[in-house]
Amino acid sequence: MNREQESFFAMALKVKNYGTKNAATMTAVPAVAGVYTQLGTYINQLIVADTGSRADLTGYAVAKLAKRQALEALAFKISNAITSYAVMNSDPVLRKRADFGTSRWHGMTEDELITQATIIKNLAPAGAALVPFGAAAADLTALGTAITAFLDAISDPTLAIDQRKNDNQQVVAIIASIRALFDDKLDVLMRSFAVNSPVVFSLYESARAIDANGAVEGPLATVSVPPATTMTVHTATAYDADTFYTLQNEGSGAVQFSLSDTTDHEGPDPVQLAANETRSRLASNLAPSGVYLVVNNPGSAAVMVKVWVE
Repeated sequence: MNREQESFFAMALKVKNYGTKNAATMTAVPAVAGVYTQLGTYINQLIVADTGSRADLTGYAVAKLAKRQALEALAFKISNAITSYAVMNSDPVLRKRADFGTSRWHGMTEDELITQATIIKNLAPAGAALVPFGAAAADLTALGTAITAFLDAISDPTLAIDQRKNDNQQVVAIIASIRALFDDKLDVLMRSFAVNSPVVFSLYESARAIDANGAVEGPLATVSVPPATTMTVHTATAYDADTFYTLQNEGSGAVQFSLSDTTDHEGPDPVQLAANETRSRLASNLAPSGVYLVVNNPGSAAVMVKVWVE
């Protein structure tokens, strides 16, 4: 999500939190409960889509390189064994087809590598014929596995990019659904409290206000998180699924925050917080338990983090 979407998301979380904490009061207008339930569903969908839209694709390139190197090594090993087998069995045709030097394997395009590795696999004589020349039957099986793995590595990044694009589109669509839910239903229903419960209605309007930090008041804490450190920045007296956390990263490097059962240890579902970014989460969206709000700074410089707890 971009900054504007994140601010809207923080507002939606505050409204949901407000509704949960005032559920008893909301019973005066029974239809409100179902709308708040729908809002919670949309929020959970938005969190899932936002997580996918921020997926880091750098790992795919590293994995593909490792799988290519594994395929090259196996193909080279088996081609050498087949070449030696051909020499010893006076088969010049087989020798010519199987003889590839190391530099040839390294210099092939991805398509060529897959094609030639498959040819080598198919040229190999059956059984244990290559064992005397340094290639066992298990190596042939491993070559087939390596070919498949490299094929998957080539397609995986494209599929991941497509999924990330889809998730970005989902973020926009879900936010539009939440806007419609507010405009067409919740805002209208909540006006029922304007006369009989003006304080309730005023608090709802405050929750509906969109602000840059995701919180109206000043931060509860401003904490400097040292480099390469995981530390607790806030401790609650008890776990409350409806506690609303907002964190702002004022540093130049990314950090991640989570809710944990153990102080100074990262929780089960950390949330990425980029430099100069503000993000909000309900406790229930961070973890099923835990009182320690933890920030993990993997960078080489200290990061200043502001914390709001509502």
